[in-house]
Amino acid sequence: MILQQFNITEKIKNLDINDIEENLFHYGYDSKSLKALFRNNISKDDPSYISAYSSFRGEVYENVVYELLLQYAFSEELITRFVLKGPYQDKENTFIKSGLLIDRSAQIVYKSAYKDISEFDALFFTKDSVYFVEMSTSKKTASLNKRLVKKYALLKMIFPTLTIRALIIVTKGSVGLRNFPDYATVWVTKDLDDDELIKRIIFAKKTKKNNTTLRAQKHKKYIETYRVKYKKFQYFPTLEWILNQCRSHPKFVVDLRFFSSAKLGLFFDIYTKLYIGYISTDDFLVLYPEFKLKVRTNRVIVTIEKVNQTELDIVYYAKEENGKLKRIRLQDEISIKDKELDGFTNAEVRFFMKVLNEKHVLDVSNIEHIKNNLTLIK
Repeated sequence: MILQQFNITEKIKNLDINDIEENLFHYGYDSKSLKALFRNNISKDDPSYISAYSSFRGEVYENVVYELLLQYAFSEELITRFVLKGPYQDKENTFIKSGLLIDRSAQIVYKSAYKDISEFDALFFTKDSVYFVEMSTSKKTASLNKRLVKKYALLKMIFPTLTIRALIIVTKGSVGLRNFPDYATVWVTKDLDDDELIKRIIFAKKTKKNNTTLRAQKHKKYIETYRVKYKKFQYFPTLEWILNQCRSHPKFVVDLRFFSSAKLGLFFDIYTKLYIGYISTDDFLVLYPEFKLKVRTNRVIVTIEKVNQTELDIVYYAKEENGKLKRIRLQDEISIKDKELDGFTNAEVRFFMKVLNEKHVLDVSNIEHIKNNLTLIK
């Protein structure tokens, strides 16, 4: 059952910014590429212009809605705390390694080892719930809906005693609104169509005034991230704990039923893949005879990966001698993809290259048994 606890106001629905317009110029924007396109008289029909302008308008839309939510929170009695971001926060969190904080771009994020696990467009609390807010100007909502899964799971971990809910704010004409999960409330606004305002923001000169901290209306419900109490989520130690737990059963090489608990389901949503060991390069050649990569330490790392919302599969990660990381999935059609050097997967693999030892080795028969019994994971 959807709990429609909060109803959209006419002011938010119509993006009425008459009394907050000046505040929009205090946010940080990256407008260099758009300025160059304007100055070079690039056609508005050019794909590069359409893409850059659409992205920038999305940034402004997010700030408009955040400003309106700030006002909404002040007068809405059910909201007990509202997290400040952008030009409203005082505390510098840029050197904090992990936790819920404000990053260098003044956004609300949860970090681990300096890397963002999730970002939240806004965050607020009621007596028994925490709401995370997602805003989008895209008319297609499938990718937005997919992003909710990880954010929900992470918040479930760090606020175990609260109900996790989402407030989704999209524009008129968006499709797929009925596909959002039942913990989500959906608000629909008009489009941000004030091109004159957007152009003024693009060409606004950066002055000291732009960089000063704005002051929200004085109220105890407005808080900064460092005042939020939550349970720390340890990203890498948790991954290692999962590895050791699944390999500790006295009878089974990998205890697949261990992955069936509700908590492990949340871990799959946060990490997507969970590491279960490694296979030697020679054994991997039995599974994939055409494999020709030169792999560091002759180990190919083995994971159980959530390849989509309903399917799990064995997926392999091979760190080449040249430092590149390959994701390998052995289907009827072999899939090999490069992973970003600065991405989380690369950081995870670097971590497990140090953690994995001989007790974590898997052979071909182990792999075949696991693959044939993945349905044991509920």
